[in-house]
Amino acid sequence: MTVSASRSSGLPRGIRFAAMVSLVLAAFTGWSALREATELAHFYEVRELHLENEPPAWMGDRNVIQQVVKTQYAALEPMREPRAVLMGILSVACAFVFVAAGRMLRPDGLPREGMRRLLGRAAITVAVLRTIDGAQFAVVSRRMGTVLAETLGRLPENQDPVAAQVVNSVAPWFAVGLSVLGTVLVAGTFALLGQYFRSDAVRDVVLAHDGPQDE
Repeated sequence: MTVSASRSSGLPRGIRFAAMVSLVLAAFTGWSALREATELAHFYEVRELHLENEPPAWMGDRNVIQQVVKTQYAALEPMREPRAVLMGILSVACAFVFVAAGRMLRPDGLPREGMRRLLGRAAITVAVLRTIDGAQFAVVSRRMGTVLAETLGRLPENQDPVAAQVVNSVAPWFAVGLSVLGTVLVAGTFALLGQYFRSDAVRDVVLAHDGPQDE
């Protein structure tokens, strides 16, 4: 079987850019998920290591940081096993996105259409998994924010009632807001990429670049 020379010609800039974004985002998201899955598999060892390590000076008071870290692991402990599975599946889904995006950019003789379909489905799957991940971590973030507010409220500079009230009100929701924002940006981008590569317009362009195959 020979493949038409049109297959090796370049894709339009928009598709190449979307494939590159998919490649980079999948690499970072997949690596982060795999790292967390590994840490959750060694939950207690990692927790003790983080509690023993001296935090960098720029992070502030060591006691405050330790309280936040303890709260983080206390919140993660009941969900560590299902979350480890979730992170493992997320890393695998990201690997599919990475491979499919790479083949879209450099097909090396393979039909891009198959990679387009795989990329679209895998990106939607990652978006769903990352949303579940974000929902879980939002719960953890809120508990961390609450403890942070309580710990900061005991510091001498925050003994003023108004300042203490502001800290107690803002810190938990600020932590949740950052978590939600990260989820929206990452999961939303994967969802948009998935819909883009599943669109008829991209399919038609990819099929045209694949060209006819002669057996």
